[in-house]
Amino acid sequence: MKYLIVLLLLCHLAFYPRCSSEEVYLSSIEYLATTCSGVWSQSVIPGGSPAYIQVTIGGGSHGQVAMAIYEWQDSHRIGVRDTNGEAIYVCSKKAEAEKLCDGAQIGQFIIQPNATSVLSAVFDVQSGKGEAALYKVEKTGFYCVIMAPSSNEDDTYFDAWVEWKHPYGRLPAMDYPKLLYYGIFSLIYLLVGVAWGIQSYRYWDDVLPVQHFLSGAIFYLTVEMTFNWGFWEAYNQTGKASYGLLVLVALLNAGRTSISFFMLLIVCMGYSVVKPQLGSTMKHCAILACAHFFFGVIYSLGTMLLSPESAGFLMLLVVFPLSITMTIFYIWTLNSIASTLRILEMRKQHVKVLMYKRLYRLLLFSVIMVALVFVVNIFNFSDRKSSDWTSRNWKWRWFLLDGMLNILYFIVFFVIVILWKPTENNHRYGLEQISQDEEEALALENNLRMHSTNHGLGLKNLHDEDDAAIFELGGDASDNEYDDRYKHSIHPTDASDRRPLIADDE
Repeated sequence: MKYLIVLLLLCHLAFYPRCSSEEVYLSSIEYLATTCSGVWSQSVIPGGSPAYIQVTIGGGSHGQVAMAIYEWQDSHRIGVRDTNGEAIYVCSKKAEAEKLCDGAQIGQFIIQPNATSVLSAVFDVQSGKGEAALYKVEKTGFYCVIMAPSSNEDDTYFDAWVEWKHPYGRLPAMDYPKLLYYGIFSLIYLLVGVAWGIQSYRYWDDVLPVQHFLSGAIFYLTVEMTFNWGFWEAYNQTGKASYGLLVLVALLNAGRTSISFFMLLIVCMGYSVVKPQLGSTMKHCAILACAHFFFGVIYSLGTMLLSPESAGFLMLLVVFPLSITMTIFYIWTLNSIASTLRILEMRKQHVKVLMYKRLYRLLLFSVIMVALVFVVNIFNFSDRKSSDWTSRNWKWRWFLLDGMLNILYFIVFFVIVILWKPTENNHRYGLEQISQDEEEALALENNLRMHSTNHGLGLKNLHDEDDAAIFELGGDASDNEYDDRYKHSIHPTDASDRRPLIADDE
């Protein structure tokens, strides 16, 4: 644990804003060469450097080039439509004759008077490589750079590099919140682990097998969140995604959900609480967990590498298989917990029943929330082909795809940690725990055996009936345990005790 703390501290000491940027290439091969990106202003990044957009022209360029830099809210104020409804972006003599622009704008982009964020210029690139424009970003927003030949297209060629200078580093603006998000979550899971470790140390002799699994899960989650943060921090430093870290993070993400679903499923089946082992069912659970892990790796890589705007049907192939295995897990888990509840209620183990009912409600809550997240994403991405979809969603898209599910996962996991935290009363949830009501039920069966013996039933039939009664009421009790309970049970001594064997509440 101490090495993990040192790793986190070193990572967070490195988390100071850097003067870095990302670059995008534009060329006159495309008539209206355009690139857009979200930009966070210096004012929202503590200790950040000034944000700006710089355009540089390549050495092989020639002719005259028109350029405009603007915030998306002014996008509809660039260009006009002629009498035929055709969009005209660059002012020409023909456009001037039609009174679509004035003579002072010839060669430039046509900018409507009410535009507030547009920088428009025309420049000669005969001189070759050099800085063409520098646009200082004062306000967080979605900015675009558009370039086009200002006169005869055949006489103009340009190569240009647009440098997006961010206040924090080289990470794309839409991914920057992930840097803070995973850093905060790595610390949260670390704090949960420290608190859990203290409780486990205090009641170490009473810790159950399920609680050991939870200890491993907390450690795993802390490491996973730290590596997620490390991936985005490395991306922020270098401007490129490390494929080694990318694969590692995808494996860790898939492992987290698979291990969590597997543990939840076997607990809901009553493992170590109602049943000492699950037999062949455990293998089936492991097979499902492995399938979920495989599809989880595909999903993690897909969300990191694919863009929803361009992925289209491929994004469905990434999401659909994982949703199938997740649905199977949820249905199997809910059915298992319902079955376990019936067994515990029959045994009248009220403490365990209360805990499993809380777990059942938690699972129903998570199912509803997952469905809600799914519906929200469907409605949001159904409009992804709209021209302003990216400008409206660049700040929050990461949260819809990744953030909400991680928060939901933490809420569910944290509640489970609270329910199963190590205490001095851990034996209440152990396999060996028997409630007073169950002891009374076993005593009732003992009385039934004596009553049947007094009426001349054979020993073999009596033994068969006892085994059935044990299976029905005591579940996992062995014959020896049953005999011990029988020795300590209450036997009728007079006629008043030989009343009909019907429970009071019946």
